[in-house]
Amino acid sequence: MRSYWNRPLGSKLILLLGIALLAEMLAPWQRVCAITSSGTEPRVCGWRTAYQGSNYGLYAAGLCLIIVIWELLPVFIPRLSMRGWPTAVVTAGLSVLLVFFTLLKLIKDNEFQTFWAWIGFAIAIALMVTAIVRVRHRWRHRHEPETSSPEPKAGTPPPQAEAPPAGGSSA
Repeated sequence: MRSYWNRPLGSKLILLLGIALLAEMLAPWQRVCAITSSGTEPRVCGWRTAYQGSNYGLYAAGLCLIIVIWELLPVFIPRLSMRGWPTAVVTAGLSVLLVFFTLLKLIKDNEFQTFWAWIGFAIAIALMVTAIVRVRHRWRHRHEPETSSPEPKAGTPPPQAEAPPAGGSSA
């Protein structure tokens, strides 16, 4: 569990948003009502989750699960550091596809949508933005060596600046 807390903040946010989206997709994204000819109850209503209806919800859930597993790999296999920019690019690409399939789910099943569908779309967008910001950060620092400056010891004085060379200046 300690290796989870050593992960970068972006990775933890992506993991949290991915799990939240998978859970939120169980909420009723559509409220479907059918009109019957029965005199006692003229309408029969029910709800559908994001996993039901068109297959785009299943594709989005699959991509979200892949992103969660991708982000959990270094936690379960500590030898995988996965801190470079290529790893961030893979996560960003998967998250763009996730937003695309979530949007397709909203377009395909656009009748009787509830606010849960829009919350799911907002979570998918937040996940994508976090992944893209992480790519931008990793891209900017991709060629910088990972060096840690050694801290001076308590008894050692700081290095002094060199004195200018004494020379003959005629003024």
